[in-house]
Amino acid sequence: MAEYGFMVQTMEIKPDMEDATADGLGQTMAMSLGQMAQKASKGLTTIQGGNWEIVSHDMTRLGRHLIVTFLIRRQAKTSTES
Repeated sequence: MAEYGFMVQTMEIKPDMEDATADGLGQTMAMSLGQMAQKASKGLTTIQGGNWEIVSHDMTRLGRHLIVTFLIRRQAKTSTES
């Protein structure tokens, strides 16, 4: 059996990003999302109980912010495990 949870990261969309070319926006987003993914990966080790993995993600824009929600899971400990 698995346990599931969520982890949320946010990023501000700078005004200059809205006027960027497609290539420029792609490069900026790739770099920003790469940094966000590294933070999320490191954050998994600080969640109580450890052994979490990212299963899926979703991105939503809210005003000038990009909200990235990660679905995380780990194997549930059985009552015989300590």
